[in-house]
Amino acid sequence: MKKLTMILLCCVLLLSGCWDAREFKEVKLGITAAYDLTDDGVYKNTILIPNVQNSSQGPGKESTQFLTSTGKTSSQSRSNIDRRLSSTYSPAQLDVVLLGSNLAKQDIYPYLDAYYRDPRMHLDCVPVVVKGSAEQALKVVPESEVRPSEYIEGIIESEVETTNSVEVSLQSIGSELYEEGEDFVLPLMEVGDAGKTVSYEGLALFHKSSYTGKDIDYDHTTLFLLMKKVKGKVARISTKLYEGKKPEPDNYTTINIEDFSSSVKSKPDKQNKVRTDIKLELTVMIQEYPQDHLSLSDLPEVKKNLEQALTDQANETIRTIQEANSDVFGIGRSMYGHYPSYWKKLDWEKDFKEIKIVPHITVNIRSRGIFR
Repeated sequence: MKKLTMILLCCVLLLSGCWDAREFKEVKLGITAAYDLTDDGVYKNTILIPNVQNSSQGPGKESTQFLTSTGKTSSQSRSNIDRRLSSTYSPAQLDVVLLGSNLAKQDIYPYLDAYYRDPRMHLDCVPVVVKGSAEQALKVVPESEVRPSEYIEGIIESEVETTNSVEVSLQSIGSELYEEGEDFVLPLMEVGDAGKTVSYEGLALFHKSSYTGKDIDYDHTTLFLLMKKVKGKVARISTKLYEGKKPEPDNYTTINIEDFSSSVKSKPDKQNKVRTDIKLELTVMIQEYPQDHLSLSDLPEVKKNLEQALTDQANETIRTIQEANSDVFGIGRSMYGHYPSYWKKLDWEKDFKEIKIVPHITVNIRSRGIFR
């Protein structure tokens, strides 16, 4: 009897479905969504839904459908989209969420709240800030793209692999949205070429849950990410070493980062003020040196100039971060964890802009090329 009861129980468990299960035929799955604020402050949601047409002669052809609606909340806007679809629209499988810069500067949490409350939502979704209109960026579909629905996602993935963007998701920024002591960055994009393409522009700096309007430029993103202990499959930096050489390319070099180590340490200094030291050691290979004659005797000078150029670049990035009041290195959280009594004396909202952040960059040149 006990054996029969166990068998019946197992059958019930195996045959029972998930509480939130829905047939694919009942929903329209959006792959990318864009959120904007209209000029009169109304919330606007635009979605891209891919439709694959079956073909008896080979792979199906994908077409795209764009739908736009407005509402006071993201859920109301979604309901207004449903009114024009034969099936219910579900954002549960969104890959990318585009946030227009005007909306992002207000506060992004109210528009993301539903994602964190609904267990069916896809928290691996990548949030992206768009300069200007997110809807305009969503509707850019270059003719060269075989899968238009993967266009923006593909750009972001490529920039992550080349250490120009951080691997980010709604889940990864969840703890930083309202916790004091650490802020975050999001990929920044912009529509270009008279509306024909979307380009990656750098990293948008956030303070709490709002976009500060300040960014880490594309040319500085790789060094910033290395300081944050982040490296993709490839890391490459081009920088200026000299002044006044002719032709102009002779003033520059490009390095490949073969290996690196980074540490960020914060503590009160002798004046009882917060001091943060960022130590970054790079092992590099010279990829480009247009002057051509890079002999062993030149390496000490190249090493010195590289370290100075990268330190200057790091200081410029740090100035931007402090002007934005964006604690993307998590200095406040570190102070809270290691010096809790000292942390209580701080007004981090004001004090972060005044703390001392010092980069220390060391470069080791492993190779100078295979020719000469």
